[in-house]
Amino acid sequence: MSSTVQNPIMPQDLLAAYTPPTVGHDEAIDADGRIRPQWQAFSEAFGAVPPEEQAQRQERLRRLVAENGIAHDLFAEPGSRQPWSIDLIPIMISAAEWAMLERGMIQRVQLCDMMVKDFYGPQTLLRSGRVPPRLVFSDPAFLRACREPKNTGHLINFFAADLIRDASGEWRIIDVHAETPAGVGFALANRLLHGQLMGDVFRSCRAVRLASHFQHIQSELLQRIERDDPLITLLTPGPQHDDYFSHAYLSRYLGFQLVEGGDLRVIGSRVYMKTLEGLKPIDLMIRCVEGSHCDPLELDPNGFAGPVGLVQALRRNPRLMMNFLGSSIVENRGLGPLLQDVSRTLLGQDLVLHDTHRRWLGDMESRVYVFAHPERFVIRHAHEGTGRPGRAEVGIMLETLTPKALDALRFELDVNGQDYVAEERSDSAYAPSWTADGLTSRRFAMRLFVAGIDGDYRVMPGGLAMSLDGTPGVAMSARDGHSRDVWIASDEEVMPPHISLMRPAAEVARVLRAGIGLRSRIADNLYWLGRYCERADWVMRLMRGALSRSEDSGTVPIGAGGRRALELILSKDQPASAPGIGHDPRAIEQSVRLLMTAPGRSHSLPGLESNMLRVGSIVRERLSLEVWQTLLRFSNIASPQANDLSDSVKLLDRLNAGIVTMASLNGLTAENMTRNYGWRFTDIGRRLERAYNLAELLLALFGEVKREDDETARLFFVLNVADSTITFRQRYLFAPILSLVLDLLMVDEANPRGIGFQLCAITDHLQALPQASPHAPHNEEQRLILELLTKVRLAKVASLEHADASGNRVELQELLGALLSGLPKLSEAITRRYFNLTEEELRRVYTRFGSHS
Repeated sequence: MSSTVQNPIMPQDLLAAYTPPTVGHDEAIDADGRIRPQWQAFSEAFGAVPPEEQAQRQERLRRLVAENGIAHDLFAEPGSRQPWSIDLIPIMISAAEWAMLERGMIQRVQLCDMMVKDFYGPQTLLRSGRVPPRLVFSDPAFLRACREPKNTGHLINFFAADLIRDASGEWRIIDVHAETPAGVGFALANRLLHGQLMGDVFRSCRAVRLASHFQHIQSELLQRIERDDPLITLLTPGPQHDDYFSHAYLSRYLGFQLVEGGDLRVIGSRVYMKTLEGLKPIDLMIRCVEGSHCDPLELDPNGFAGPVGLVQALRRNPRLMMNFLGSSIVENRGLGPLLQDVSRTLLGQDLVLHDTHRRWLGDMESRVYVFAHPERFVIRHAHEGTGRPGRAEVGIMLETLTPKALDALRFELDVNGQDYVAEERSDSAYAPSWTADGLTSRRFAMRLFVAGIDGDYRVMPGGLAMSLDGTPGVAMSARDGHSRDVWIASDEEVMPPHISLMRPAAEVARVLRAGIGLRSRIADNLYWLGRYCERADWVMRLMRGALSRSEDSGTVPIGAGGRRALELILSKDQPASAPGIGHDPRAIEQSVRLLMTAPGRSHSLPGLESNMLRVGSIVRERLSLEVWQTLLRFSNIASPQANDLSDSVKLLDRLNAGIVTMASLNGLTAENMTRNYGWRFTDIGRRLERAYNLAELLLALFGEVKREDDETARLFFVLNVADSTITFRQRYLFAPILSLVLDLLMVDEANPRGIGFQLCAITDHLQALPQASPHAPHNEEQRLILELLTKVRLAKVASLEHADASGNRVELQELLGALLSGLPKLSEAITRRYFNLTEEELRRVYTRFGSHS
């Protein structure tokens, strides 16, 4: 949104210049043209802000959204449009109207909770015919493995509903969300960011804050466990999910661990979190994934969002998880027309909040009626996961279909009508929206949130609104991601003191030197981030070395060394029988261009950039802004579409820019990352990759004796690639010879580019990790690194260059071969101990008292 104010003359009474729509309900202006009371205070407070400052606030709000990552899709292409914005103008709800909405939301969640208990228990609603059995049993959300739940409390702990206000001014529910917290993290983030810029107006309106609601949630969850230092987790599908930001933000705000299915393991009736220290028992899980994907053993075999055996663990310990696994069955839109009767049966009450007008298409009569009135209805799926606000499907407009498409739809509904509903189209209410040219009216829908607290339900005093797409309908669909905060005006003259979970009280705040426990998956991704970054740096250095002129060798480019190095990289993605590069310098240039543009290769720049960005995105919250920006800068450098690579000079310029960027990245991680376990695994990945790559190159170039001029050129090449030319020249005033180069690049533990240095650094890291053996006997990875380091230290460089009668340097081949076989084994040992946790050793399982058993 532009921050330029094109209409600087804006009255102090903000809404005096606002023109409401000629039809439909407007939130700010009533039918007589008067400002509604709850909007009057906002109009006066915000109208007093100069237009220039209003524009500045909107621009700052846009920047805050980008910096906090609300709009960031971790798996989107860099630079792609990721819509999410926050309007300066909130949705204002009066205290009296909020009381009605609060009653309606609590009634609805109570009704849904009782329906879930009945569907999975006695099924009286199905037996009596008040709910057609086909509607429930045909829904994939009905999980038969979860029949007869043993939990006597609430089965729905977190609940949300999307509402619109129709033209008559009546609020109607268009969707319910009974499976997960369903975007509450977005609402919380919106309020915190919006509050940074609109706090003065918020206080003037005496709006109700959110912090006490989340404080009650936090206290309720802690009280359920009744022990000190509990482990509470939020189970998320992962960064690829639309709602991931909400999950991550909510977990940070509440102070709980965010985990994925791969982080968990079931042993017996307990669920454990994999950490570097071992398996830690989880006391409580907040489910943010679809129930059907939580256990591939008893539910969807393709669903690995939860650990194998979770359903059985929940049977034995039903209080372990918040929101019953099968709770999403009540999200079926086909239940809407039946709810009034069901409410009278189960609650003995009429509905406070009705659903929008719907017809379930599982019966012939409804289908005939709908097709007889195509201008009135929108066809939508009966069940849809819409956790991220604004992503609901728009639906099918019957009147827009061709005769052929209409016939195809009729056939589909005849076969699978139970999976669809028809909803009557209606225009939702309008509310003022801020623009640089003044206020305009936009249609909106609103999501409200409920949580089970203290044995009862509480509605969050606020919510999240979205400005809807232009097509009239009933879906909470907003392609442009235009969001609104929801303020509840209070009748209280004196507001309660401000409380925030972001600022704990001094008496409960503790100084911490380490994290709660680094999850194995995070450590794994940091380890591979280090490896991918080092691999990209190495490949670029090889390509630059192959293209560069060398005054010392007198070859242009550096002959066989560069060709052999490129063949080594190319062979990783093509058959070993593929022909070599040849002696034509243009062939080297073509090979470099291939490695810089081919996206499908594991060692090409686009392939490495993709892996770096993917892994870096997963651990985004552990990277500083500068590190993330450097990764994005390298992404632009590695993109073949953005680069002119028509000749060798431009290729070299691009490679130099990439190497400098990677050097910046390494410097940022070395200087800015806290020396915790995460940093250690990142550095282990870099060191292991660097040692392996150099050993592989040395074996390829010097495993066999070559002509003297050829070997000299190879020595210059490897010194150049290993960034050790200056060090060698400072020590020796003559041309390089193999024994001295091997001493510098293999044995010298002071050379940060040498193999010895890498092995020493890995040794230090492994000794500092949890589960490391401080005394003999060493664990597997310590034994492996000690064996490799000892072999390098005992190497006699003078004898390494000796060759047998056939020209093979046997000792050098054996030493480098031991490194090339031992380093992958070391990586596998680290993976088994810290990332996969496949062993059944009891010493790695924490007891309730925090000690090893």
